[in-house]
Amino acid sequence: MENTEASLNEYKNQLLIVKQNLDTTADSNQRKSLLELHSELEQLIALTEESLDVHKSTQILNDNNKPKDDLDDEYKLFMQEMEQTGAYNGDPNKSETNIQNGDSDIEDELASLLGMKCAVYHTHTWGGQPTLHNAMVSSVVPRQEDDKFSDLQVRVLFTHPTHTEMIPCPYYLNGDCKFDDDQCRYSHGSIVQLSNLKEAIEPNFEGLKVGSRILLKLKAPDEEVKSTAKKSTEKYHLWHRAIVKTIDMEKRCCVAKLEQGVKCGEKRKSISDQQFVHFEEIFPLSNDNDESSDSEDSLSDTEYPSSKMSHSESYQATLVEKSLQHPAPAMGGWEQHTRGMGSKLMMAMGYVPGTGLGATGDGRLEPVEARMVPLGKSLDHCMEISQRAAGQDPLKIEQMMKRRQKKEEERNKRAYEREKERERRNVFNFLNKTIGDSAGTCETSSSTSIDIKQTSSKELNIERFKIEEGSRKIENEISKLKTILAKYPQGSNGHRSVSLQISEKNRELGVLKQQETQINREQKNRKDKQKMTVF
Repeated sequence: MENTEASLNEYKNQLLIVKQNLDTTADSNQRKSLLELHSELEQLIALTEESLDVHKSTQILNDNNKPKDDLDDEYKLFMQEMEQTGAYNGDPNKSETNIQNGDSDIEDELASLLGMKCAVYHTHTWGGQPTLHNAMVSSVVPRQEDDKFSDLQVRVLFTHPTHTEMIPCPYYLNGDCKFDDDQCRYSHGSIVQLSNLKEAIEPNFEGLKVGSRILLKLKAPDEEVKSTAKKSTEKYHLWHRAIVKTIDMEKRCCVAKLEQGVKCGEKRKSISDQQFVHFEEIFPLSNDNDESSDSEDSLSDTEYPSSKMSHSESYQATLVEKSLQHPAPAMGGWEQHTRGMGSKLMMAMGYVPGTGLGATGDGRLEPVEARMVPLGKSLDHCMEISQRAAGQDPLKIEQMMKRRQKKEEERNKRAYEREKERERRNVFNFLNKTIGDSAGTCETSSSTSIDIKQTSSKELNIERFKIEEGSRKIENEISKLKTILAKYPQGSNGHRSVSLQISEKNRELGVLKQQETQINREQKNRKDKQKMTVF
């Protein structure tokens, strides 16, 4: 009878699911099959209820035939019928008790997880691929009432920390850490989903041999206390990568060489690379040559499992064939001026010259050309130069323009020197300079200001260069005269004569500065006018 009632409840649940699918399904073919299933379930439920009623009535008749005056049995049968019709819900505390019992069972099961060894994936702070590490469950994250099994989380501590962020914080374990989980130098535990926990990886000491990679823990010297993790002693709390050099299986010990040097002690002395350790102080990593293991889960602090790093001989032959089919220029031609560390690193990582980048060698063959741009110039200016020179390097174009400008300045300078030599040999210019008066100079300056408008840009450049040379020469003469003036006592004839010469030179310098200002103003006006005409 109990089996029949269980079957009836199962049929009713199936009928409810079919009704829900009918409400959400729009496909005619699916609705047709669901309707047929619906009718069959209804018939099956009706037949089951009939057989159940017949069985109950038969049992009642048998009970009535017995000589009984026990009212308890009749009351129990009546209450069963009331529960089946839904008029009576039974004990109201029964369901709550069941729920509480279920919750207590879940809490007991979660509490049993504390201290359990497991393996979890960890992503380092600098990124990279997640790697598998052994850990231990330290606590269970408090769950909410509506949490499902997939939402349960636990906090784990790494048993073989390989980096600083994985070392358990001793102050956090004692409840004294003042930093948050994200700010502390050490680990407060990694929170992971309960469903993501994997079985702990047991060490395989039988597979150890010379050349095997292991994790080992350094021994702290007697005078250095390492009970509490701090910056100076954290190297003794880390597990370092090493390679087995010699091994003694009988004594269960080996000599290993550290892959990276470790600094410690006074004046940053290096710890010896060769370490004598027992098997209890090491943890074997996955063997690169172990082909019997098909699992990709291995305790490692590298970015990829070892099974992903091994390449077959056919794969290497394919890369070599690609390199012969597609000859490419030498990668990193600029390294002829350096030690070529970039190419050496690529070779060490498995790059075959002549093949493209990437794991299958299908990437680009030629390196990206590095182009330098002129200093202090905008990108629009560099693009304009490149387009004007048909896509050439803007820095080279800029340098070529500077060379042209320099040649033009040198040409103007030589023309000025020839003009200056011609004027120096002119007798009339010599007489004008020696016996000319101030009126003549003023007239010359006024005529210069008038002739500037009619002078070409090239002549203005020459004139400006002349004025700058003359100003520089007069300033040197003034400094020499001031030095001479300091040698004469004030009020003497020599002092008055030198003072007059200094005044005359200052007047000539002022005239030249005025002419230079006029030329600069005219050149600026011409440039502004040219810009206006361009737009």
